[in-house]
Amino acid sequence: MNFAHTNAASDASPAVVYPDVIALLSADHRKAEALFAQYEQTKESITPHQKFELAKKVCGELLIHMAIEEGIFYPAVRRAIRDDELMEEAQDEHESAKQLIIQLGEIQPDDPLFDSKIASLADQIDHHVQDEESVMFPKVLVSDVDLIELGKELLEAKNNMRTRLGLPVEQVADEDFSQRSFYFAEASHSAESGMGQR
Repeated sequence: MNFAHTNAASDASPAVVYPDVIALLSADHRKAEALFAQYEQTKESITPHQKFELAKKVCGELLIHMAIEEGIFYPAVRRAIRDDELMEEAQDEHESAKQLIIQLGEIQPDDPLFDSKIASLADQIDHHVQDEESVMFPKVLVSDVDLIELGKELLEAKNNMRTRLGLPVEQVADEDFSQRSFYFAEASHSAESGMGQR
């Protein structure tokens, strides 16, 4: 995995950039939204096999995302923000989404119920994303969570899972991330300090 990024403002060695955890998870949210939108826009014009493959892609991305949140992000956040009710709600929303994914696996893609289940999953994920981005993430930003270290840990775990599943790993400087979503390594300490004062 190549984390190198050339600093055009300097002739020194390239700076290393890492995703902060909020940027990483938010990019996952945007990716899922785009896949759901693609399904909705094309479901009438593609074959059942193509519908299945698109559904499998979005479900796979969601399962990886939920796994790294539950295994790494949520435990760190639970310790930092001390809001058990919020964290339990997030976990319950994950479980509901997983049940829908299981149900999708039992339905043929040419069954009208398949589209209905995808729409239900999209609605559930949209609600979950809104909860995370409007309530949980702001609490994380003013906590003592190390956003850079947690982002590095999540990205590594995510790419390990993707590798085991035969999926391409995600590079840091990929188009899903804006430049402002990253901290340069040499400025990470001051950036983290500033974030903690929000």
